[in-house]
Amino acid sequence: MFAKIVENPIFALYYLKMEEKNKPTNHSDRNSKSVKVAIFCILALIILYFGSNFLKGLDSFSKKEFYYSVFENSGGLHTGAVVYLKGYPIGKVTKVKLISYAPVKILAEYLINEGVKIPKDSRFDVTSKDMLGGIIVRLEFGNETVMASPGDTLACGIVPQITDGLESVKDQIINILISVDTIANSLKDVLTRQNGAEKLAQSLVNIEKVTHSLSNILASNKANFGRIVTEFANFSETLTAVSPDLKRVVANFDQISDSLAKVNVAGVIVNANHTILQLEEVVKKINTGDGDVAKLLNEDLLYKSLGSTLQSLNELIVDIKQNPKRYINVTVFGKKEKAK
Repeated sequence: MFAKIVENPIFALYYLKMEEKNKPTNHSDRNSKSVKVAIFCILALIILYFGSNFLKGLDSFSKKEFYYSVFENSGGLHTGAVVYLKGYPIGKVTKVKLISYAPVKILAEYLINEGVKIPKDSRFDVTSKDMLGGIIVRLEFGNETVMASPGDTLACGIVPQITDGLESVKDQIINILISVDTIANSLKDVLTRQNGAEKLAQSLVNIEKVTHSLSNILASNKANFGRIVTEFANFSETLTAVSPDLKRVVANFDQISDSLAKVNVAGVIVNANHTILQLEEVVKKINTGDGDVAKLLNEDLLYKSLGSTLQSLNELIVDIKQNPKRYINVTVFGKKEKAK
């Protein structure tokens, strides 16, 4: 048998492999492999735990204290939001959970890993981190001397975000931006196609010349401008001194305007118009010769007769004053004096 194996190399190789297969297994090697696999699995789990905490921003070796708050509106608060104290990160939001539907109540859990002593009247405010809308939690300390214990529920609130008031005017802002873009394109077209750059440069040169001329004028008339400023100052002082009188004048004008407003101006105008019409009719009658006044003015004979009568009456009055005994009889004790 052995001779056949030696003579046939292929058969010899097959025989050696079968011998190795039938050889008894070493139990110590198997146990060592099992121990290595177990140690590797334990190390993988440890690395996974600490790695997940590291990615979440949690310090696995620091002291962990949990606090809670209940919101009616969480304002977009989410797990992983950083808790800040005066701008310094002291923890994270580890849980946001809806605990009631009617009314709506949302529980937030905060992990504080800095061992911070928190007054009992402190509050967690949800606010925006920046213009991009990131959400953070800001711990605002209270004034009480009694400190909160881990597991306590503290007050909370929502600080309005910067972009909250932009929703109502978003369309208007878009229209404004479109208009600005159109103006910018038009300005660009003017500057590039119509020699706008050269014209703008020339305009700036002209403005510089004007300002230089104005500076020279101000420098040469500095004394005059100083006197003008002084006179304006004196005028303002005068106005200040007479302001009480001006106030009384304005008050009087106000009273006059009120009185004029209360007067029935329309009625006065109507009465005046009626009087003018009547006067116009009288003038027409005088011009046409109707009535006594017209006859007196238009007929010379009547005017002369009236003048003669008045002259005679005047002479009679004069004669009565000069010779009253001719016209007045005075009786003394029953006797009568004869008229001369």
